[in-house]
Amino acid sequence: MSVMRIATFILSIFIVGMVEMMVAGIMNLMSNDLHVSEAIVGQLVTLYAITFAIAGPILVKLTNRFSPRPVLLWALLTFIIGNVIIAMAPSFSILVFGRILSSAAAALIVVKILALTALLTAPQHRGKMIGIVYSGFSGANVFGVPIGTIIGDLVGWRYTFLFIVAVSVLVGILMYFYVPQPQFQTPKTGTETTQRASSYSKILRPAEIVKYLSITFLLLVANSVTFIYINPLMLKSGHDLSFVSIALLINGVAGVIGTSMGGFLSDKLTSKRWLTIATTIFIIMMLILNVFLPGTGLLLMVIFIWNIMQWSTNPAVQSGIIEHVEGDTSQVMSWNMSSLNAGIGIGGIVGGLVVSKVDVFATTYFSAAIALLAFILIISLKNVAKYNKVQA
Repeated sequence: MSVMRIATFILSIFIVGMVEMMVAGIMNLMSNDLHVSEAIVGQLVTLYAITFAIAGPILVKLTNRFSPRPVLLWALLTFIIGNVIIAMAPSFSILVFGRILSSAAAALIVVKILALTALLTAPQHRGKMIGIVYSGFSGANVFGVPIGTIIGDLVGWRYTFLFIVAVSVLVGILMYFYVPQPQFQTPKTGTETTQRASSYSKILRPAEIVKYLSITFLLLVANSVTFIYINPLMLKSGHDLSFVSIALLINGVAGVIGTSMGGFLSDKLTSKRWLTIATTIFIIMMLILNVFLPGTGLLLMVIFIWNIMQWSTNPAVQSGIIEHVEGDTSQVMSWNMSSLNAGIGIGGIVGGLVVSKVDVFATTYFSAAIALLAFILIISLKNVAKYNKVQA
């Protein structure tokens, strides 16, 4: 994993993350131009998450027998075409088609990049490296969305997506030079045998994989129930929109730190131990958040800790999943990304029901309760070292 290869992988994740979250920053501009309500435009985020969740495992299954470089380049080309359609769309229905196309391609890009990261990194450093590469997604929240919003305000929302296309072309050039052809793929002799080897994947402990996927889903549901409604939570507590913007910036910075830290600490402590610690602290932050909502400094500290812990869990889960798979991990990685996106979608629905049927301040307690279910699964995870001793 050279510096340029790491940069290529991070930028690939960054541009995909930027597309997913960009709608929130330019929602009003898109609504006015396309003559649809902001509520309908907001559903583009849900559409992205659902398409990502469904398309990821299917596309990975269909492309597993091919070398990663051409798969990534074709996926990126499809991603670019999808975003060109969005930028040029004369109507909302055509824009929806472009959104589906770009999100399906994005699902394949993310999974293949993370699987390659795992393949090219020594086992003792996999968690850390996955965390570093995945930080591109959280970095999209901190840098990508504000940049895209500024472009939209200055010259129009369509140019935001053309900017994404331009960066994607740069990513394509970097992919061509820095995405490797693994040694076990496409040699000049024994092609059929090596193609089988390249797509070989065996789940060693299916029950543990199911637990990890469930943990991802539950933690994202728990986080989304409160995070999606952080705006009304803070406004009803006496804060203004400028303070909400500061809180969201703090969230983004915490995300970048958390993704890197989660992978690093998974290597040091094992993924089970770090997930136990992170989820415990996340639950505590949810339980005390309402107490600190009227404040400023302490509230930002709670939000910072909350988001570091939450963002640190996914690299830890990915690191744990890899330990239970032999060979190519891309298929299982795609399941995890599907669980993540499904969690975001379901979390939004649950949060909406809580806000409408109970109260916006109840969201934090529902988040804590759902995270507690994830915690129970975490403590039931088996230690890989114990398996190895039994096999020995």
